[in-house]
Amino acid sequence: MTRFDEKRAAASSFAGPVRTCIVTGVEKSPDRMIRFVVGPDGEVVPDLARRLPGRGLWVTAERSAVEQAVARRLFSKAARRPAKASADLADRVERLLLERVCEDLGRARRAGHATAGFVRVEQMIGRGQVGLLVVAEGAEGDGLAKLQASGLPIERLGDAPTLGRVFGREQAIYLAVARDDRSGQFIQRIAGGAARWRRYRLNSTG
Repeated sequence: MTRFDEKRAAASSFAGPVRTCIVTGVEKSPDRMIRFVVGPDGEVVPDLARRLPGRGLWVTAERSAVEQAVARRLFSKAARRPAKASADLADRVERLLLERVCEDLGRARRAGHATAGFVRVEQMIGRGQVGLLVVAEGAEGDGLAKLQASGLPIERLGDAPTLGRVFGREQAIYLAVARDDRSGQFIQRIAGGAARWRRYRLNSTG
């Protein structure tokens, strides 16, 4: 298969707009990419919301791809102008991806659609209100096994202190997001964001 065929095969797997990765040259849906722009000071800036002005420089949403873009100075090449990409850009993107999901969790909590703590989560499951479970990456043992036995979708996300800050506590390991019959907005955004963060981390050159 030629490189052109690879691009065409990747693009044909979905409908809608596509963007070309400056690292691989493969076209993908914007949802599978990360947009960057070069700021007024020449600094490469991640634009996860895709709203910043300027020409978009698209990279596959994988840590290894961002690392390669920095190491090979591909942002300058794609922008056709000097572009300063910090050495910790891949780490910054990972933090931003996690922060976006935590922001959505915070909105769900404030709207009364999310709770933390194993007992509360179990009670919520018992009432048939849960649409999504979120557990810290380090979760294991009987607690996790019980939640897995519920058959509900589970997303791994962050560590216990990070999730705890969303709920104003020192740490949180088990979270539940209520089923939102009006639109499913919270569940869709949180599940999608958690999966995006996890895929990014798993695809690393380190």
